[in-house]
Amino acid sequence: MKIILYLFCLFLPVLCFSQKGKKNNGTSIYVSTTFNYYPAIAPYSFFSSFSGTTSDDVILNYLTRTGGTFTIEEGESIVITRENTSEFPSQILGLGASLQLLKESGLFHEFSLTKLSFAKSSYHTEFIFIDALDEMTSYHSGYDQKTAAIAFRYEIGKYFGKSKRSKLKFGLSGGIEPSFYFYKRTNYSINAYPMKANIQTIDLSVIPMLSAKLSKKISLDFKVISNILIADFGSFTEGNPMVSLDQQNGEREYSLPEISMAFSIVLRYKIKEPKKGRRR
Repeated sequence: MKIILYLFCLFLPVLCFSQKGKKNNGTSIYVSTTFNYYPAIAPYSFFSSFSGTTSDDVILNYLTRTGGTFTIEEGESIVITRENTSEFPSQILGLGASLQLLKESGLFHEFSLTKLSFAKSSYHTEFIFIDALDEMTSYHSGYDQKTAAIAFRYEIGKYFGKSKRSKLKFGLSGGIEPSFYFYKRTNYSINAYPMKANIQTIDLSVIPMLSAKLSKKISLDFKVISNILIADFGSFTEGNPMVSLDQQNGEREYSLPEISMAFSIVLRYKIKEPKKGRRR
């Protein structure tokens, strides 16, 4: 339901602008291929603690008639703390696409697919032990994992420059970008536990850009994207039955808002020219 709501919020400005553009003939439409760099998202840490006692001093040792030898020992209480840090598989470099509606005044609306990745990998090892009696024992270790990431960005901005023949123009835009991350890891080792993540984030973006006109229909934009993380939903869990449900949830150390830098190279192609009005 959240994904549908996000998509509706993102498509609505583009649809409204498109309807308005039918009345305004001074709108060009560009499609593009983008080459994106995004930093890895912050890792998750899992904390758990175990309490127990050490048995060092024997204070009583006695023999019973039917139960054998019983020993009572005195020990000290101990607490064992475990910290496990897990880096979420992130899409650092990737391809995307965008649709831009550009007015003659330089104002534009743009809808972009900024992240799209699906991956599946596995690692398996089988250990075989043969004892002196030629009895064989096997031990299986390894994991299967699946990851996916998808993100969209809506921008509204403006290119600055009066001359239409100018080869270079500076632009500035603001955007909103929801991202969705999915991860599942199944472990086959007795000392590792399954992991599962379902995370949604929302970033606000401030994007200065430099646009180069390569030909009448082709242009190239270079964007520096300052992403400001304003919302983080979902969870990253480790299915460790030895700890409580609260300790199975991973935590990330950061405080909102958090700023990260991304970069995009956008190769645009004009698919629609603005219509020229009739001369009177």
